[in-house]
Amino acid sequence: MQIEYVGPKVLISSRGISFDRKKRDKYIYLNSLLQLMQAIDREYVEDKIYTYTTARRQLGSRAIIDALRPYCHDIEALMAKAQYEGESYVEATLARARGSIVLNAEEIRALVNNINLMRDYNIQRHINKSLFYGVVQMFIDRMKQSRIAYMSAPMNTRYFHVFNTVQRCFYQQKSPVNSELAFHVEEGGLYVKLQVINF
Repeated sequence: MQIEYVGPKVLISSRGISFDRKKRDKYIYLNSLLQLMQAIDREYVEDKIYTYTTARRQLGSRAIIDALRPYCHDIEALMAKAQYEGESYVEATLARARGSIVLNAEEIRALVNNINLMRDYNIQRHINKSLFYGVVQMFIDRMKQSRIAYMSAPMNTRYFHVFNTVQRCFYQQKSPVNSELAFHVEEGGLYVKLQVINF
């Protein structure tokens, strides 16, 4: 079992297959999330500011899994569960397509073929998404455990997406955590900052 980039969200109908380019594969954010995990993996002294220089190179699939292993010892089980859920979702989609009362027989056959054609694609996207959200939860747990007041990263779409997801997941906690995203200029560069208001 592995993770790999597959592409944007697929839209399947009886008329064909298209892609929603606004819904990117979560795989592309794993490298940035991993770097943030590595940045907070330390013992902290109160009232001290820590800096971490991020790597510019993108890690491959195997390297990402190996680097995540210290934070997620059961990564294979997490991925196996995601694969099972992805397969179940595809099977449920096929069952709905076969039982459609809106489509005629030819359209049902075309829809079923299109779903089967994109089966592996959808399952892999589900694995990537599940792993991403699992690591986001570990990241949040570590932030709460270490009581990290804020984090700042270079402003790019990947770090912004990760911080935005973390902020959204903070609100969805059993005991919601207030946080805010802000932008600031530092040493001539634009940065995004995730500020935790309360734990």
